[in-house]
Amino acid sequence: MPKIVFKETVTKEREIEISIEALCALIDKLTLEEKKELLRKLSVSVKKKKPLELIPFKRDKVESILADLRDTDLYEEDFLQDLEEGLKKSSVYR
Repeated sequence: MPKIVFKETVTKEREIEISIEALCALIDKLTLEEKKELLRKLSVSVKKKKPLELIPFKRDKVESILADLRDTDLYEEDFLQDLEEGLKKSSVYR
């Protein structure tokens, strides 16, 4: 589990454990510029030759996803309708 180290001038160094989920939640709250800076620092710390880059998520159209699933004849129409509603409400498609 990742740890965060707090350094205080008065007391000794302290460590706390943080779950990956909590770490991801913290990173999700960063601005784009802060995320770029974090990636730059990570790139340097792991000594990569080329810095890591943020790549925008490429989402397919909901209609295209549903058409692909319908073409398989594996899913019932009720499921596909629920999926369509859920996708349209999801943060990715809002």
